[in-house]
Amino acid sequence: MLAPAMLFGLGSCTVREVPAREFRLEEATVADINAAFDAGALTCRGLVELYLRRLAAYDGAGPELNSMIALNPRAMQIAEALDDERTARGPRSVLHCIPVVLKDNIDTGDMPTSNGSVILKDAVAPDDAFIARRLRGAGALVLGKASLGEFAGGNSYNSVDGQTINAYHRLRAAGGSSSGSAVAVAANFAVLGVGTDTSQSVRIPAAFNGLAALRPTTGLISRDGIAPKNLNFDTAGPMARTVADLAILLTAMAGPDPADPDGLSQRVFGDHPAGPSAAELDYTRFLERGALEGARLGIARDYFGGDPQIDALAEEAIAAMRGVGAEIVDPVTFDGSFVDGVRAVADYRFRADWEAYLATFGDAVPNTVAEFLRIYRSEVAASALPAEGTVLSLLERASITSAEDPAYIDLLENRLPRNTELKTALFDEYGLDALVYPTSASFAPPMRNPVHSASDPTYVADEVRSPQTLAGYSSVGFPAVVVPMGVGSEGLPMTISFLGRPYEEGKLIGYAFDYEQATMMRRPSPLAPPLPGEVISY
Repeated sequence: MLAPAMLFGLGSCTVREVPAREFRLEEATVADINAAFDAGALTCRGLVELYLRRLAAYDGAGPELNSMIALNPRAMQIAEALDDERTARGPRSVLHCIPVVLKDNIDTGDMPTSNGSVILKDAVAPDDAFIARRLRGAGALVLGKASLGEFAGGNSYNSVDGQTINAYHRLRAAGGSSSGSAVAVAANFAVLGVGTDTSQSVRIPAAFNGLAALRPTTGLISRDGIAPKNLNFDTAGPMARTVADLAILLTAMAGPDPADPDGLSQRVFGDHPAGPSAAELDYTRFLERGALEGARLGIARDYFGGDPQIDALAEEAIAAMRGVGAEIVDPVTFDGSFVDGVRAVADYRFRADWEAYLATFGDAVPNTVAEFLRIYRSEVAASALPAEGTVLSLLERASITSAEDPAYIDLLENRLPRNTELKTALFDEYGLDALVYPTSASFAPPMRNPVHSASDPTYVADEVRSPQTLAGYSSVGFPAVVVPMGVGSEGLPMTISFLGRPYEEGKLIGYAFDYEQATMMRRPSPLAPPLPGEVISY
């Protein structure tokens, strides 16, 4: 759209057409929204109304993506208060009135935290999780709680609201367990999303829905107020449509917290010489073109060989990295079996951690694994939305295992430290700055759940070992970032992954940003197109 502007010269008058500025809700970034706020073209209330309209049109109706378990009933009141605060005192930060969705295993004192379990669908935590407090303190608006695989299981179905649909294909799963957070951001229902990652639960849904996302070094983000799955590896992680927004969100969430379980925050911020300084925690400073120049990237060939389309996209991504100056070390091969069997033994601690978490809700919920197991078997199994078998399996194993088991003690004292040494040695042997591989060897699979299973003959299955557990299954979590690398013939997206050394999130963000800016492979969801009124000229 063009608007006239008058230029006055010596005794003459000429007219020049100049482009008007335009705000588009679809794919809007934190910077786009702040520019519209600063120009007076948009208010917090108006922004929230636009996102709520999209949720009504596409999440609960239309394609019924089903990304949200609950919306914040006070969203409009909070928006009006944030507008008033901006007028009176200015914004708190760049996150002032930026809508964010939280995975529904992250406590909020004003909304239930269901963990995807019908048993907990009305359970309200006594207060906000550490990261919820940090985000609200920065002025972010928590738009609601996102759906997830039940108990943060590796799927996109739960017994509260059923199946979350992939934002790009109605027959495909959204990825687990941070399915709702990924779909809500991919479908432009919110600007930012927070997921949690124990094995792969931030990065896989991000990959299946074409997002940038990061699993940080364990302990960089406090797990206080997050339902435990396995505290040896649990971490929250940011999800966004751009790497710049990911860096903004990570900056807001990261930081020391004495309440972080197992004292990991103290080790990251206080005891470890390579740990970050809380005073210098700004990941946006790594958003620079040229970050890949001279970087030594190892291509993990063991994780190729699935869907040929994904291999082709990955080769194009590698060529793009080489084109902006990266030094490609290819191939890097190794025996990744050292992570096999780790999770089964690590889960021996689940019962104690889960029951300690349940105790924070008081008498409002059942407080033992045994009681949960009884209710699942007797009541939930016969309901309209029964739990998946993985939930029962987890509870059954938890009822007979313990962190006192010699196998678990051996895992902590010997095997996990050895895994850290093996991964560190791999970086040292090849002189790597990062390991690179396709996030998944297959696109999102057809939906499978207790109520309905989809069939899609276009799906190409694979038998390639998953690279995702490389990040977490050691005594120190290694950071990994994913960024879109393109879409396949069915319109499904996929990401490329960068795995780095502990505490090197900033370096990885720089690599991801440089690659993203050189290729710009992110595409909006075709299932949730723009609605009338989502473009504002100013």
